[in-house]
Amino acid sequence: MAACSSGGLRRLLPRAFMLALSLLLLLQLLVSMIVQRTSTGPGEQPVFTVISIKGAARPGESPRPAAVSTAGRVVRGLENRLAALWAEDESARVGAYEEENELSSHQVTDRELVLQPWASGQPSFSDEVQRLTQFITTPEVNCSRWLGSDGSWPVEEGLETLCINYWTRANTCVAYSFSLDRKDAVFLDSTLSIGCEVHRFDPSRQLRQSGDYGLGSIQHHQAWLDWRRPRGQPHRGGLGSVPRRLVDIMDSLGHRTVDVLRANLESAEWRVLESWIEDGTLRKINQLILTVHLQWAGFEVGGAEVEVVRFWYSVLSALHKSGFRLAHSAYGHGHTVLRHELPDTHSSYSLSWVRTSKQL
Repeated sequence: MAACSSGGLRRLLPRAFMLALSLLLLLQLLVSMIVQRTSTGPGEQPVFTVISIKGAARPGESPRPAAVSTAGRVVRGLENRLAALWAEDESARVGAYEEENELSSHQVTDRELVLQPWASGQPSFSDEVQRLTQFITTPEVNCSRWLGSDGSWPVEEGLETLCINYWTRANTCVAYSFSLDRKDAVFLDSTLSIGCEVHRFDPSRQLRQSGDYGLGSIQHHQAWLDWRRPRGQPHRGGLGSVPRRLVDIMDSLGHRTVDVLRANLESAEWRVLESWIEDGTLRKINQLILTVHLQWAGFEVGGAEVEVVRFWYSVLSALHKSGFRLAHSAYGHGHTVLRHELPDTHSSYSLSWVRTSKQL
């Protein structure tokens, strides 16, 4: 009876040993996976714990090889497959992040707007307004060649026409018009007269159909500008009616630069310009015809009145630093600046900026 028991025990021992070995190998796999997932540091390599199990050698025998032949190969195969899956998953996550924030190096500069010092060394509303109005009413370049809507020059002073002294276009020309006031007929005719590819953006549903416009055709888009970066991946292809950043609009239309851009954004211009400075889009524009509004601070512009005016001046100073120079200034109706009636200042100004160099 005892002999039978002893023989049965001897038969069970190898099976128990192999079971224990398999459990230890599975434990090794779990430990290695946990350590790999929890390793930190940008340059840190995954850490693995190695468990070596070898059969005990009998007296006079050479040590037996590790008893992991079949089971070990299976576990190692599983481990390699899991590691490959983890690497694939990690690559997919990184790829998705890069795709969601897909902005090439020439689009993103991570540049922040630099606020200019106070005009008089300390906060003063009147001094800030005086500095701003002097800056936007004093042309810096003498433009002798203004292009009219029929392609002729010179033209009447005050029209939103093109200064072609610094015209740098080669074979093609791209023109954008963002006009809520719908007073861009002269601009559209001027750009069409020199063979530009003209795009007009209007968020309303009252779009004029593309077709013969006297001198060519205009492509109309029911889209508008935004200054905020999208949370998800920008929509590729058609523009749609969702407000989008200028850089995304240009990408959708396949344009690397815009030769001339006209914008009347009804007080959204300050944040839009700031975004162009920060993401580098400003360097993609060669001529800018812009209406600025001073009646109120503007969309998402806050702070004390004196701080708002300094912010306005800092934004326009960044245009100057980018290589733009003021070629023409025309004032609009009213004399209200942030709810203050100022007889010597106007509520809005139409400014024509030309790029003479690229500095920013």
